[in-house]
Amino acid sequence: NNMILDMFSEEDIKVVVSYLPVWEFFFSMHVLSNPEHHVSRQKWVQSKEKCLPELVKEIRNLKTLTNEWILIIDSEKWSEIRQMEIIEMIRYFRKKNIYQWNHWVKETTGNEMTRKERDRILNVMEAYYETVFRKEEMILRPYLIRVIQNEKRKCQAEGLWNWIGKIHTRLQVEETEVIYLKNHEFKYKKKELNTVFLTVSTFVYPHLWLFKHRQELEVVKGVIVESIESDIPEDLVQIFKVLGDKTRLRIIKLLMQNVCTTQELAQKLEISEAAVSKHLQIMWKADLVHKNKKGFFVEYEFKEDMINYIPYKFYEMITI
Repeated sequence: NNMILDMFSEEDIKVVVSYLPVWEFFFSMHVLSNPEHHVSRQKWVQSKEKCLPELVKEIRNLKTLTNEWILIIDSEKWSEIRQMEIIEMIRYFRKKNIYQWNHWVKETTGNEMTRKERDRILNVMEAYYETVFRKEEMILRPYLIRVIQNEKRKCQAEGLWNWIGKIHTRLQVEETEVIYLKNHEFKYKKKELNTVFLTVSTFVYPHLWLFKHRQELEVVKGVIVESIESDIPEDLVQIFKVLGDKTRLRIIKLLMQNVCTTQELAQKLEISEAAVSKHLQIMWKADLVHKNKKGFFVEYEFKEDMINYIPYKFYEMITI
């Protein structure tokens, strides 16, 4: 499945590194239904309220029925649909008759729904996906996949439990157990777990997500994507100016492979050192490169975190 990016084992625990579009979809609806809890997504919420007031109103009208839209991702069914694409998940639920739907809803919430209520929920999910989330998810996906892969590398370097312990201030990792401090303490023995699902979300902050099902634990790390500025940020304009030049793109390509001096770049690009210096100065001003003096030479290194920063700034600019 292309949602699973990697798998590795640590101390008899299988770690499944996944990108979960369905999770992000529902949590974005949760944020729309509960904006006051999600200050870090306020600008995004306001932009949706402005463009699609009726849809946002309907999402909020259904928040009690849908357990603030986390009904599906916090249910027994989640293991079955976790790795699906959003459209696949909507089709999956469309195929269920009202009895199958209620059998599952009752297990999760203790209540049943009318056919009309169920249809309203599915129609809103579909409308929200088509008008808002499909396009946004397309832009977010490569960015989030890259962030998840970075987190996987950190997790492997630091060790699973050390990494989990840094996710949230209310998530504590002791020697033998994991403790979630929510409305009360939830404690899970490490030895009783056999699988940990690891992912990230741009909507979960400031919540601590807890999903424990049988021997599975799901860990979602929050990623903050909104800046406080409005309009189009000047730093983004500068970055795009830098990227709008063929020679500078060739320099970035070379620096992605290795740290280089001005002389080495001039040789590889077959242009003068003065021309290379001029380009590097522009890139340095836009904060795209580091420079380090090594004896008589200055070495340049491309800031790799900018590969994450550029798409997310672009995402923020066009969706907020």
